Amino acid sequence: MTTFQSKVQPTATRSLAAVHVDLPLIQQGEKLLISAFLLHKKLGVKTRFNDWFQRRIDKYGFEINIDFYSNLSKSKTRPVSDYLLSLDMAKELAMLEENEIGRAVRRYFIEKEKELRGVLMLPAGSELLKGLKPLKINGRVLYPYREVPRRCGYSAKSSGSHRKARYWMHFVLYDNLLYITKEFALHLYHQMQLMQNRKALPAAQPVLPLQFGDNSLLTF
Repeated sequence: MTTFQSKVQPTATRSLAAVHVDLPLIQQGEKLLISAFLLHKKLGVKTRFNDWFQRRIDKYGFEINIDFYSNLSKSKTRPVSDYLLSLDMAKELAMLEENEIGRAVRRYFIEKEKELRGVLMLPAGSELLKGLKPLKINGRVLYPYREVPRRCGYSAKSSGSHRKARYWMHFVLYDNLLYITKEFALHLYHQMQLMQNRKALPAAQPVLPLQFGDNSLLTF
């Protein structure tokens, strides 16, 4: 197992892309948090966890219930006292190490935050079509096609020709404007939600470490 030193020697420098980072982000409401203990371990800090964490708080003025939260753990593989850090605090702690792994961890947090925020920023289904002027034809409600994918978060470069070819029955050209049914508009929204969730799920916090406690209690 590779051990990262708190200071990288010039001869050992490697690209950030070569540093593997895998830290679970914990989602609580709209907050995205990270275990301080796991961060300490990933950064390869030699100082004992509790000493390292307390020194960082004292020196840089991080505040409990704002920058971090107490998190008691009964796991034998983790200290009894852990802390959940805001991503801003976690990124700052990573940069304070002033080494390659710290910079890689910070970049990792930024990318994961973008992915997870993408899910939170999707409009609620009930809000997706709010403010759009509907068109009614043969008892069906339709909305301007150009606006719906944009609200869902699809790229503006996507022409959507494959959608029109496959789901032609949901498209209507009226007064030189393309409209889609309400059903298809909601389909586009849920499809984007699914794609965003697929990105976010691998970063979710595990229920328990794989070897935690009595495996006979696990059910499959």
